[in-house]
Amino acid sequence: MSKKKIGRSTIDLPLPLLTPSYLTSKKKVGKINNKVISSLTHYTQPLVNERVHVFNNGVSSSNGVPLLSRHVAHRGIMNLTLLTLLAEGFKTDSNSPNLCQTPIYHFEKKPLTFLGIPTDELISHFAVMEWPIRDNMWYMNKWQNPTDRQQVLKTTSTLTSKVWKDKVPATLPKITPHNIKETFKRAEEVLLELKNIETKLRIKKVILPPRTPAYTHQVLFRRLHPNAYPLVDQGHLADFATTEIAKKFSMTFSVVDLAFMEMENPRCNIVRYTCDPKAPFRNINATCNNLVDPRVGSSFTRFRRLAAPDYADGVSALKASLIGTPLPSARLVSTTVNLPEKDPGGQAVGNCFTTLHMTFGQFLDHDITFTPVNTGDNGTTITCCSPEVINDPTLLHPECAPIDIPLDDPFYSAFGKTCMEFVRSAPSDRCKLGPREQLNQRTHYIDHSTIYGSTDEEATSLRKNQHGLLRTQDQGADPDLLPPSLNRDDDCNTDDNFARGQFCFVSGDDRVNEQILLTVLHTIWVREHNRIATTLKQLNPSWNDERLYQEARRINIAEMQHITYNEFLPGVLGPLVVEWLGLAPKKHGEFTNNYDPNISASISSEFATAALRFGHSMIPSSLREVNSAGVSQARELNSVLFAPFPLYENGVEEKLVRGETSQAAMKVDSKFTSQVTGKLFRGSQSFGLDLVALNIQRGRDHGLASYITVREACGFSRVNTFEDLVPFMVSKSLDTLRKTYKRVEDIELFVGGVSEKPVAGGQVGPTFACILGEQFIRLKRGDRFWYEYSGSPNPFTREQLNGLQKVSLARILCDNHPQSNSIRRWPLNLPNPFNSIVSCDCPIIPSLNLAMWKE
Repeated sequence: MSKKKIGRSTIDLPLPLLTPSYLTSKKKVGKINNKVISSLTHYTQPLVNERVHVFNNGVSSSNGVPLLSRHVAHRGIMNLTLLTLLAEGFKTDSNSPNLCQTPIYHFEKKPLTFLGIPTDELISHFAVMEWPIRDNMWYMNKWQNPTDRQQVLKTTSTLTSKVWKDKVPATLPKITPHNIKETFKRAEEVLLELKNIETKLRIKKVILPPRTPAYTHQVLFRRLHPNAYPLVDQGHLADFATTEIAKKFSMTFSVVDLAFMEMENPRCNIVRYTCDPKAPFRNINATCNNLVDPRVGSSFTRFRRLAAPDYADGVSALKASLIGTPLPSARLVSTTVNLPEKDPGGQAVGNCFTTLHMTFGQFLDHDITFTPVNTGDNGTTITCCSPEVINDPTLLHPECAPIDIPLDDPFYSAFGKTCMEFVRSAPSDRCKLGPREQLNQRTHYIDHSTIYGSTDEEATSLRKNQHGLLRTQDQGADPDLLPPSLNRDDDCNTDDNFARGQFCFVSGDDRVNEQILLTVLHTIWVREHNRIATTLKQLNPSWNDERLYQEARRINIAEMQHITYNEFLPGVLGPLVVEWLGLAPKKHGEFTNNYDPNISASISSEFATAALRFGHSMIPSSLREVNSAGVSQARELNSVLFAPFPLYENGVEEKLVRGETSQAAMKVDSKFTSQVTGKLFRGSQSFGLDLVALNIQRGRDHGLASYITVREACGFSRVNTFEDLVPFMVSKSLDTLRKTYKRVEDIELFVGGVSEKPVAGGQVGPTFACILGEQFIRLKRGDRFWYEYSGSPNPFTREQLNGLQKVSLARILCDNHPQSNSIRRWPLNLPNPFNSIVSCDCPIIPSLNLAMWKE
């Protein structure tokens, strides 16, 4: 071994690393196509404002570039080849199929990548694409002028693409005001019929039994908020009216263009917002973030679409095959595409990321999406598979779309199950006609609505109304927990735990108790708010409760935004996509100035219903706990779903945090643990739901465009055969898709997305990378209160922003998890020689200096 100075640190380097030239070593890692020095720009990270020619020093060929150049190691920024060889020298897993996103805390306080693949030709067009993608909102704005539409219709066929940028308005028949009046009269009648059916079902008690998997799914996971009831009624009315017009005038799949006609819903009450452009803080419900359209991105608004909806009837019926026949059972698709087990756990263990990465993604998801399902009369549950319904089809609720389970199902057949409960998502209100759209009950922005709520009523109920604090549950000498849910019959609390004073929890999102690691993250971020508020109170004794609450909330949101873009996204999308799309945070207090009110931050249906669900493939079959001596034990996943009671036990939270920062998440692919493909929410029962089947059916429910259509919207060439997908797909996954779907056009978005090969440095394939990246552009550039935006009505100072840009998840955990005095530097990443456990007092985990907020 030889000592070598790298940056400020001295490390032992294996002697063989010091001898070969750069190019010789590079060949061991990955192919170089061009020996010219300039080609090294793809592989190296030179000094700021310098080029690779600084490596030359008189050498005319890259063969002569020394492996260890002082420029390569300058300030600890190291080239990909050296880092790869270093990793091998430190005996990392050289048999791993993919090198991973590896943080190197010794050298730079930010995750770096040392992939052997410098670029990914399959997605190179991302670097030159126009972002964000042209969606349905762009389409509506482009063609809202009647004159423009008429001019196009004279020269263009109405058989248009489902990709918005290529689509033109369709020719419509002459629809008179009398037609509209009669249509809405009939729609009102159909809505009344629906209400009568729901009343009948409630009186007959045709509802789900409590504490069953489907009941848990409807009540605890997809509950329709009372504020949404009138909005959903308007959505149903628009669906019925659109269907009536489509039938009356024999329309087909181009009925989306009904939205261009002046046929506003007579029952539509357009709310007019008065916004103060100088208001310093976000509204809880996110109204007035966009001053052009104050409702954009607010809670209880609909999702966007990257591609035109694909309903079987053009309006609302579940998606069908290309030729109009029913698609295979969602359960059959689930069991077919879920590849055979590779290990006893049934999945391939990921080689880069921890289970905390999976849980952080879930926490983020719950911050920006919540798609509720329809409910019955007075909020009662809906059953689609009960014996009463099966024996009497007149009791089938119109919003039922049960999933057929084959008689020879490899799991459910043992229990005689042939039907899986599935209730359709609630339709969103809209004042124009057209195909069905779905409702998002969360705010669409990254604003910690998971802990603050999405309505003023929720926010008020979660506040302590003293010193800007959020409510918590005092645990004496132990850290506070979230507030308790004191409803004994909420389907989460149990009689035994209730009697012992152990309750389920309350937070800004109903799904807080879904799995115990998610509950821990909610708890950590609530503590962070209170830590900030308490410190601000000490610094500014004159600040009242409201000022302390809002300032702490603003800082807490900024921390969440920064960690999402700095630590989470690079491992999902890969560093190339993050760079090309401009998603990396700034440094040294530098502001952004690219906010655009014409960019809607609203979540796309493709993002919420398919792409962001990539994390379901990462779910392990059990969750690890590790004690202070390093001894681990595991809890079966289903034992901690809507069962957060172990958190009341001394030391359990500490063990869970140690476990989730060291346990590997599963690889993102078409493999899923049996804990979620037949046992989801099973509780004490022998079987539960199939999450993959639910995802597939939800895509059909939402009329998601096909996988190949969304690929086309992402700039990829048109796919005509299964063979066209060979460069993109894992071979075994492509084989199962051939068996599952008769035509390549029928491949569904979620199924196709998880079957793709991952992009360089990322976890997801090209199509999901596109959908996710597009959305995170919007969440950044479409947010007027974005933490780095200089034009925000209440921007941070340069010094404050510089501090926020150094915030890390490691510091959040250290400051709010007092049982531990150490943490892994980059806790979303697996342990490796460059990602060790360090003391929470170590300066390489900077603390945010709140003294910069002293007035």
